[in-house]
Amino acid sequence: MIDTTLTGMRCRTTKPVKSHRGWIKRATEGTIRLSIDNIGRRLISVQWDGGASDYVFPSEIEIISAGEGCSSPA
Repeated sequence: MIDTTLTGMRCRTTKPVKSHRGWIKRATEGTIRLSIDNIGRRLISVQWDGGASDYVFPSEIEIISAGEGCSSPA
């Protein structure tokens, strides 16, 4: 099931995250695209500020407010 309630929210990684593209450093910021349930697991698709897009688990990111962090939403 696809969930778009978090779409557009800013987030950042809470720890280094291993993805199929390599490592995503701790505190990397991005914008949430969507959330899906896959075989009983929730995955969140994030467009990282560096241009890459990956899926992460909810425990690997935190939602940040618009005024927090180095970058602001576009």
